[in-house]
Formats: sequence, C-alpha cells, structure tokens
Amino acid sequence: MYTPSHLEASLLFALFASTVMGLVGRSNDRERVYYGLYCFGYFLVAIFALAWLMRLGHG
Repeated sequence: MYTPSHLEASLLFALFASTVMGLVGRSNDRERVYYGLYCFGYFLVAIFALAWLMRLGHG
C-alpha cells in the first residue's frame, strides 16, 4: 500500500483545495483557472515557508 510523504500529502491538499476554491470562488472559466492557480501558488509559498521555519526552529 502506498503511503505518501508529508510533502506529497501537503501538495495534494494544496492541489485539491485550490481546485475547489477556483471552482467556487469565481463566475467565469478564465477567472476560475486564474484564481485556482493563484491559490495554488500561495499554498506552495506557505508550505515551503512553514517548512523552513520549522527547520530553523528545530535546528
């Protein structure tokens, strides 16, 4: 059975959450795609920023 790593699970969550936010958050298709990619980018920034903060805090 496949068990994803913490990074893979975080990226899958970011992908699914940004997809849902893009579909629900805007009215036409172009805005939905743009907003979904925008949210996904911010999820990636947050994931890597928090990972570095945890690394710096842990030592």
